[in-house]
Amino acid sequence: MKLTHKRLNHILTVIVVVGALYIVVAPYWPKITWVFKDKASGAPYAGQLRSETVKTGETKPLPRENHIVIPSALIDLPILEGSGIWVIDSGGSWRKNLYVSSPKDVGNTVIIAHRFTYNKPDSGFYHLDKVRVGDKLALYWQGEELIYTVTETKTVPDTALEVEKNTSDRTLTLYTCTPVITAENRLVV
Repeated sequence: MKLTHKRLNHILTVIVVVGALYIVVAPYWPKITWVFKDKASGAPYAGQLRSETVKTGETKPLPRENHIVIPSALIDLPILEGSGIWVIDSGGSWRKNLYVSSPKDVGNTVIIAHRFTYNKPDSGFYHLDKVRVGDKLALYWQGEELIYTVTETKTVPDTALEVEKNTSDRTLTLYTCTPVITAENRLVV
């Protein structure tokens, strides 16, 4: 079978249309599928924090690596140190600098992650907007479970570096880009 110019044009048209559809739909696919997800099984420990499973008699081991778990947003993300793009592409990034503390210390621990990437659309902090004041989350850090309660969520400009400033008590600040496919603002929890 001979490949004619007309047939080649049809094949290339289909490839371009499918590629364009992927580029347009992929950023919103996790929002669409959120409705159909089983929220109880989508997060570790059956949608609970480890400390809650111990209360019910289901003792489960702590994660070996540093992780952040937010059951209300189905987030279970490894936490790595650094802010280079390779770190953020691999999970959450612990922003360690002069005024940001370790999670075990008093002060503000800052963790950032991508909201969306085309190679992993439903990873990172995509559903961070589902987190509400009063929700509990856990940071599994160096063999300990550190529990936090959300006290505030807000959107700030990308220049609002005050979200990383140190605090006088043990605080966890999470942030990512918002809206989904831009870096215009930051969603802060």
